[in-house]
Amino acid sequence: MSIERESKPDELEPELRALMGVFSLYTYIDTNMRQQGDDCSGPTLERKVLVKLDRPKRIGTLARDLDALPSTMTTVADQMEERGLIERMRDPEDRRAWLLCLTEKGQQQRKDVVGLAHELLHDTLGLSDDEVEAFAQVSLKIHLKIQELNNG
Repeated sequence: MSIERESKPDELEPELRALMGVFSLYTYIDTNMRQQGDDCSGPTLERKVLVKLDRPKRIGTLARDLDALPSTMTTVADQMEERGLIERMRDPEDRRAWLLCLTEKGQQQRKDVVGLAHELLHDTLGLSDDEVEAFAQVSLKIHLKIQELNNG
């Protein structure tokens, strides 16, 4: 009778180690952001909108960037507007279109999310500035490739 032993993470293929890291990181960050109270309390999609609204953007652009339906993004925008996090303004390049932009309250919540991400990556997980930069570069490459695949 053979006894099963648990494989050590460093014995796994690099692809599986990468997936394990991504899954663990996502779960850890999501859990910690949910526990932060009002500073980062919105649903996951609202937090993603806060991160992506570094400048005014159209709802369709956000929907595409976040892989969400435009109707879903409209609902999220309505909820965030009611909470005073975003406001709509006319697109100066196309007066028929609307842009979403962060209010002062929304900008503060975005800063809170960035601060929490810094704390989690640097302080809690012990990553150096160089490691975070390398991870950011690889993550951006993945993000852009997935957007390309999703947008056909």
